[in-house]
Amino acid sequence: MAKTLKFTDGDMVRLYTNTGYEYVEDREKGYQDVALILTTDVRVSTGLGCGLDKVIGKDTMAQTNALAQFPAVFDFQNSLRIGLSRLKNAQKAYMYGQRTPGELIYDFSPAEIWAENEDPRNFKWSVSIITVSGRDGYSLAGSTRV
Repeated sequence: MAKTLKFTDGDMVRLYTNTGYEYVEDREKGYQDVALILTTDVRVSTGLGCGLDKVIGKDTMAQTNALAQFPAVFDFQNSLRIGLSRLKNAQKAYMYGQRTPGELIYDFSPAEIWAENEDPRNFKWSVSIITVSGRDGYSLAGSTRV
């Protein structure tokens, strides 16, 4: 069974006895891996990550075209799709036999993105992950400004 160190807000989590670090496995490991992929730039060494920083911060309001925000939304969705596809392929290529069905990604939904009413430059997003076990799926959501 594959397991890894547990991270919370970018920090490794220590055991409450202060004698080591906590580990995650199965569904919790899969969730942590997906969350990490969605929040990091594409790493040269592994090719993993979404590279969302290239999409976030595009000035769509300066455009005269009312539909100018949609290319940024498409780029955001495409970056999420590519990042999750790379993670799914990496799971198959590395230590596949040691991964549990609750950790392995079977499929994922297209990213849903919608503008906030208060400021159309702010977007909320959501993506659902379906695991190989089928019953251990989960959703991740966030917000960003494009």
